[in-house]
Amino acid sequence: MVHEALGHGTVSWLAKDPILAISTVALQNALPNRAVSAAGTIANCLVGAASLLFFRRQKSFTSWTCFLYLFAIFNLLNSGYLVISATLNNGDWANVIAGLEPWWLWRGLIGVLGAAVYYGSLRWAASLPAQFKPSPEDIRRRALPAYLAGGAVMTLASVFNPISPRLILMSGVGASFGLSAGMLFIPAMMPSPAVAESENWQDQSISWPWLIAAIVCSGVFIAVLGPGIKFSH
Repeated sequence: MVHEALGHGTVSWLAKDPILAISTVALQNALPNRAVSAAGTIANCLVGAASLLFFRRQKSFTSWTCFLYLFAIFNLLNSGYLVISATLNNGDWANVIAGLEPWWLWRGLIGVLGAAVYYGSLRWAASLPAQFKPSPEDIRRRALPAYLAGGAVMTLASVFNPISPRLILMSGVGASFGLSAGMLFIPAMMPSPAVAESENWQDQSISWPWLIAAIVCSGVFIAVLGPGIKFSH
């Protein structure tokens, strides 16, 4: 998941040959383009929705199912970026509506849309585990470590961003820990748990293959997308 930078304008990172650059803090193009500015958030929401739909088809809550569930939530909650962009009148979604009048109406629309998608995603995510009959504590014990680990990886990757040190706080700490904070409220939003635990619920201990895969993927993510990738003509 790539979070967009909370800033816009001409950036020296794209001053030479590259026409498109992507890092953990920004997806930037040399010329203004509404579609490119909107692409990151839209991609996150589409991937998250598709992942939750696939999650619904699972028959038991395994390590793979748990990953799919948390992966979907992280992507969907990037919809909160619309609210931030509308509030601060900054970032990619400010670029999307730049020049459209009346400006206050468009800012209000993207803010309301972002809030609706964010809250709707939380309600949807909170309702789906019911088929496995977990308790809220079961979900909390999985959501909290994922939230902390995801925020730490995004923040660490933002340290190497080639644009500006200020984006470490804004698009590293703020975007990762801030936008994803909603997942911590999912256990409280879940339906009342069943008295008996379902046979389809598997209370996993630490899965070493998944842990090793997570460390490798995080290392590649930080090493490659931290400093960013540039695309030229």
